[in-house]
Amino acid sequence: MAGDQTSVFSVWILPALVCAPVTWVGLAHRFRGQGRLLGTVRSASSALAVVLWTSAMAALVSGLLLPHASSVPGSVTVGVAAGAGLVPKRRAEQAEHQVMAILTLGHSLLISSLIDRLQTDRAEWCARLADGFDNCWELDVFADRVARHLKSRVEVPGRSSRSKNGPGSSIDARYEEVRAAVQRADTLETEIEKACSDEQRERTREEIGRTLRAFGEAEHLCARLLELAHAHGKRSDDEKILELRRQPLYVAAAGPSAG
Repeated sequence: MAGDQTSVFSVWILPALVCAPVTWVGLAHRFRGQGRLLGTVRSASSALAVVLWTSAMAALVSGLLLPHASSVPGSVTVGVAAGAGLVPKRRAEQAEHQVMAILTLGHSLLISSLIDRLQTDRAEWCARLADGFDNCWELDVFADRVARHLKSRVEVPGRSSRSKNGPGSSIDARYEEVRAAVQRADTLETEIEKACSDEQRERTREEIGRTLRAFGEAEHLCARLLELAHAHGKRSDDEKILELRRQPLYVAAAGPSAG
């Protein structure tokens, strides 16, 4: 009886136990800079589903393909191999395992669902923070504060020039896009306001639509800037972004953000 229990543990349970943490490390590596596995309840649930599925597959492979395994290391290897399968591989390597791709269809569907969930979480987070400003200049001030905050996280002592310049350039480029969009929206607003004043009339539906589209473009570009905060920042850093969002305009314009 004791021998049977040992066999069940080593052949079925142990591979799953080993696979779970290896799978999580593989997920963290695969989605580094692409999303937050624990960002929301839904993304955490999707990530957990991948871990459970992969662990179950490791147990099945070990139990069905290694029914006569007499040593623990063989089962451990199955768990490690299953979890490590999450790490992206080169196309040449992927082409050699078409059969495995068919056998792991469920795993692929779960990964695809997780990718969609992470992208949706990021889009909702960024859109929520970029929405609700009264005018484009308030949006510009917020974007400026976010950009300086992000750069303060990048330009820290001890980091190589390469690790500073790459992210720093992306931050600058996206903020310049916001500024340009804000300037276009303000110029359009001024032109329409002047035309209405000169002609003593209300704005036309076409003019209202143009101003809304211009302001919407600025909001969209601000959301793209916020994507950098979501991708490279930590969840603990979100509170700082929310604080910048809640600050009144005159406070936000007072000076650079504190590290």
